[in-house]
Amino acid sequence: MVTAYIPRFTPTSYDGIQADTPAADLPELLERIESRGGFDPRTGLLTPFKNISDDFDESLINQMLDSLTAAVEAGLGSRDAFLTDFFATEQDVQNFADALDEYSAEGTFWVNDRHFYAFINAAKAQEEHAVTYDAMAERIRELAEQAQEKAKKPGKPRH
Repeated sequence: MVTAYIPRFTPTSYDGIQADTPAADLPELLERIESRGGFDPRTGLLTPFKNISDDFDESLINQMLDSLTAAVEAGLGSRDAFLTDFFATEQDVQNFADALDEYSAEGTFWVNDRHFYAFINAAKAQEEHAVTYDAMAERIRELAEQAQEKAKKPGKPRH
């Protein structure tokens, strides 16, 4: 017989940060938000991810996924504006998708349950869009392509 246990959520790097958490306790988080954007749980503000380049490592992509998760769990972002809510530029969108591919290629095969649900809710996604980090990257590219196509369509003529 299996011993009973209390189920737990997968922790994120944002767990335990409150509005009254002193800035001195969070130098790395605040520096990352300043340089890369993200969610500040002390203020409740979401700054779109920015300056995303090929210098990502496993730790940074995981922290950004935690940031996205904390923002969505706080009720921020819109399913219809996922790309503009969470990314400063189209290049940041592409670079983030590339970083997710690399994260997956490094052997990160298990998608954190909280990342999974946050992504589904934020990116107007189905389960198949979030079962792997590669699938998340593909969904982001799909949304970017849809946004580009929508931007190309001429507006309705005014009379």
